[in-house]
Amino acid sequence: MNSWYDIKRVSWYLSFILLVALFVYSPIAYSEQFIAKNGEIRGTVYGHETGDPLANATVRLVETERRILTDENGEFRFENLSPGDYTLTVIAVGYRLLEEDNVAMVKADEITEVKIYLAPVSVTLEGVEVKSSSIPATVGRQTVGVLEIRRIPGSAGDALRALQALPGIGAASDFDGQLYIRGGAPEDNRFYLDRAPLFYPYHFGGLVSTVNSEILNRIDVYAGGFGAEFGADAQAVIDIYSRRGREDRIGGKFNINFIYSEGLLEGPIGSRGSWYLAGRRSYIDLLPIEVTRITAFPRFWDYQAKVSYDFSENHQFNVKAFAADDVMGFKLGLADVEYDPTLAGRFDFESRFNVQAADLRSTLTDRLTSHLSISRASYLQAFSFGRGLFLELEPVQYELREDIVYHLNPTDQLESGLLVSTTQWNGSANFPRLPDEGDPTASESQYFTFEEKITVDFDQRFNFIEGYVQNRYDLLPILSVTVGFRLDYFNLTDLLSVGPRGSLEFNMPGGSELRFAYGRYEISPYPWQIAQGFGNPDIKENTADHYIVELEREISPQTRLKVAGYQKDFRDLITRDQREGNLDRVYLNQGQGYARGIELSVKHRAGDRFFSWANYTYSVSKREDRPGEMERLYSFDQPHVATVTASYMLTPTWEIGAKWQYRTGNPYTPVIDAEIVRHPDTGRPRYNPIYGETNSVRVPPFHRLDLRISKSFIYQRWRWGIFVELLNAYNRKNVLDVDYNRSYTKERNVHQLPLLPYGGVTVEF
Repeated sequence: MNSWYDIKRVSWYLSFILLVALFVYSPIAYSEQFIAKNGEIRGTVYGHETGDPLANATVRLVETERRILTDENGEFRFENLSPGDYTLTVIAVGYRLLEEDNVAMVKADEITEVKIYLAPVSVTLEGVEVKSSSIPATVGRQTVGVLEIRRIPGSAGDALRALQALPGIGAASDFDGQLYIRGGAPEDNRFYLDRAPLFYPYHFGGLVSTVNSEILNRIDVYAGGFGAEFGADAQAVIDIYSRRGREDRIGGKFNINFIYSEGLLEGPIGSRGSWYLAGRRSYIDLLPIEVTRITAFPRFWDYQAKVSYDFSENHQFNVKAFAADDVMGFKLGLADVEYDPTLAGRFDFESRFNVQAADLRSTLTDRLTSHLSISRASYLQAFSFGRGLFLELEPVQYELREDIVYHLNPTDQLESGLLVSTTQWNGSANFPRLPDEGDPTASESQYFTFEEKITVDFDQRFNFIEGYVQNRYDLLPILSVTVGFRLDYFNLTDLLSVGPRGSLEFNMPGGSELRFAYGRYEISPYPWQIAQGFGNPDIKENTADHYIVELEREISPQTRLKVAGYQKDFRDLITRDQREGNLDRVYLNQGQGYARGIELSVKHRAGDRFFSWANYTYSVSKREDRPGEMERLYSFDQPHVATVTASYMLTPTWEIGAKWQYRTGNPYTPVIDAEIVRHPDTGRPRYNPIYGETNSVRVPPFHRLDLRISKSFIYQRWRWGIFVELLNAYNRKNVLDVDYNRSYTKERNVHQLPLLPYGGVTVEF
């Protein structure tokens, strides 16, 4: 197969579709003005001399005459604002504006943060009118503001770790931040930061996220049934947006806690741009501690940098870079692995990524916008242990993406896009083939002892070309329709897949919104599954069909109820072929399965003083690994997941919060007997387990209460803060896993975190 010829052929074909879609629709376009995506202004009003936030101050947008009162924290928010410049004026008893010209620049899909300082003076405050608005929901999407999600107890202000509080999302354990979304595995999720790939979102799998929460604007979670704008290789999407740096003056924020320190610096670039630089580093490896068995204390660092500049009102440019690195090492003595001395020795692990990207958002006409982005990303995952066992993967990816939005009229919007990416996968291994999900031997040392070791060098190029066309149309005042499709091409499978997507939204009597969505999604084989000599070069993508129904209703201005049901059908899943003498085709598209469930969510918010979430999910996820085999529970199946979260501002500077979680225990495969076998290299006898039915038993249910209290201090323009969290407040002994003695005759539970206090200090200027 001539891969380069195929890339050019499919690229030309998709580009032709995009151009035809635009020009076919252009002649029938109306003359209405371009409808831009809206933004938001959030801010705080302070007294200049005391630095205290001012409650009940009236903030007015001059251009729209909208007014709002600040809450007890001196904070205010204007939502659903068209892009452009807005002038803010403030009236408060006994104060006047220090600067008469307070201008906030609003950009599409961004939150603009401002701080306003008032000087004391005698004035009279007249009555005001408070107005607010909301942005309609999108099928399958949960949008969370970072300022709110950072306040959730149990996450230490880490926005990505707090995502576990959302409906339909679970996690494996206290030590694992990877997300189970609607019955899916963590590897089915795709994370993006400002349109660039975020290779792994958590240090060491869940300790803390790899992105500083202070730079984030919002997080969109697409749990399923999402539109054609998102491509192959995703069953769920976590789309993370960072904000611009400060445009008024240089500022910063620093956080010191028990595990790591992090900081943020930001400031303006002339009158048209801004910048920020954020980073963190752990420091346990810097402490004067010596432990014989640890050769490299767990160490991590990350950074994020961004420069934003507006060439004009119609062209906004961003360039950014972000990276992360995790390293650890220890050694095992013969006494630790007496059953298999070939595993003794050093264990070394390193994982890192670095990404550089740029994007240009342009308003080309009053109805046509373009968003062009380019990125380079590299990733390394390497570990070695025992006598010569190692696995190292080091891909380098280049990606070009263009999205176009064309407003035909106020009720009809056409979207199209093209993505071209190429990834050079390099690596080497002396390692067993990676086990299937659900294989109980994967956690046992016998897997490394008895499984055949494959020595191989990876050197393959993965080329993807993805294109889509999508139309959003308000067919009737009570009915909106979205119809789209994707064309995706992957060079190693040489298949051009078509992914239809669509949704309906009905505005029901009484204010309820009823939505339906359908989508077809493809997942490409993993590199080791398709690599020559390690996997099967003839396998193809597996496919999932998503069916979604949602009902959402505003019970009161402060409370919203949402009920969602979903069904995901999977086919052509890639699993190991267990037939003897068929090692050249060790992986086959032979599995199938499904995930289905229902979610209930209630959100209540009383200004910025109090908010609470209550979520419950019931789901079931099952797989059939090979034709004719029994259906079994998926390893990430969690039938019951419930979360209740609340946070309350006692005073403008004191806040308390609590979060309680419950989820069904993870399934595992029990050992029903054991046999004595001899090690193939040393000849030593050892017990090998004999397993029962796959995932037929569960560990006990998980539940935990986290508490948080925080206090802020303001001195002039400096804001200090301190927080304390109590994790697992009632010291529940949650079970992580089940372990066995050497002969597999006795079980013992391996527990998760006990009651654990945690705290930190922040300073902002």
